[in-house]
Amino acid sequence: MSRPIYLVVTPFFPSPTSWRGAFCYDFVAALKRDGRYDVRVFVPGQGAAYDYQGVRVARFPARALPSGLLPLLFTRQNQKAFLRALAAEGINPAQVAVCHGHTAHFGIYGMALKRLNPACKILLHHHDPASFGLRLGRFRHLWPNRWLTYLGLRRIHEAQDGHVFISRQVERSFRMAPRCDWTPYADYRRMALPGRPAQIKQVYLLHNGVDCHRFTPENRPTHSGFTMGCIANFIDWKDQLTLLKACALLHDDLGEDWLLRFVGSGPTLAACQAYVREHGLEAHVRFETEVDHTQLPAFYRSLDLFVLPSYFEGFGCVFTEAYACGTPFITCEGQGMDDLIAPADRGRWLCKPMDPADLAAKICAFIHNRPEQTLTGPIDIDVLVPRFLDSLS
Repeated sequence: MSRPIYLVVTPFFPSPTSWRGAFCYDFVAALKRDGRYDVRVFVPGQGAAYDYQGVRVARFPARALPSGLLPLLFTRQNQKAFLRALAAEGINPAQVAVCHGHTAHFGIYGMALKRLNPACKILLHHHDPASFGLRLGRFRHLWPNRWLTYLGLRRIHEAQDGHVFISRQVERSFRMAPRCDWTPYADYRRMALPGRPAQIKQVYLLHNGVDCHRFTPENRPTHSGFTMGCIANFIDWKDQLTLLKACALLHDDLGEDWLLRFVGSGPTLAACQAYVREHGLEAHVRFETEVDHTQLPAFYRSLDLFVLPSYFEGFGCVFTEAYACGTPFITCEGQGMDDLIAPADRGRWLCKPMDPADLAAKICAFIHNRPEQTLTGPIDIDVLVPRFLDSLS
């Protein structure tokens, strides 16, 4: 007897030319290893279906304005394109047990499927701290665009059978929308609107898991001095500049034999590079190009401490990946990683947002004491995903 089908519909999935979306691949791979479902993946885009590390990925065309204006404008056309793609893959809607969309706007695809198969459970997975979905496109601050998007998204969210959140912080952000005053991030605070929150049916907490077969502490190399690392896109809320400022304050404690390795690219990279030049840190700070996700374990193992002072972070796979490789981390308080840090340890591992002096104090304390870091919950994706599937039944 054939297994029921579990559809994953996502804008984030690796391809033969890009590793981006590795966290979605890890989720799908764990679903497949669990074995309860026949797992199928659909991503928007042109071109033929492809195989990525044993996962078949089907494509369907999805229309959108390049600016992100009115992101729900082509809902009907995109739903029809998705259903045509299902038919082309030989999938009967009656066989689909779960349709799991990733990100707020992808709730439309489960809704289209549920009209054909009312027994299908439709879920929406939220990864972003702006989890309701208001923050999209160049015109996100334009009031009529925000208002129409909010009304459309509220209807989508209330139609879902369940919402999957990667942290309690992401859930809180969703439940507060269209209020946006919970964060110090000014750009998101500008998204606020009058209106009521969405009335949703079911909530599931699913932290982003780590493939602990690949991310392990084995074969950690030895090195002299003290090495820190940071992996993130160079964008304002990741706040690598605060980390550089903290290092400048730590001149006496770090001594001469220290290294800070950045991996990433983005609009704030030039400002960070300029800060390094202006403060004479060239001998201690290295900017490295992005690498495939499969190469990251070696990077994490080379570090004494992983630091990312992001103050708008839904969870942060990089933190648990580092931890799985035997490298402790420091991040900002009030973010998704709060879920896994015991209250008694928060003063050690969580810094204040946009506060170089506080971050410097946390790094300094680590250098002098080298405490062991312990998380309060599992991070193995092969533990988390089966628990999640158990909760669906």
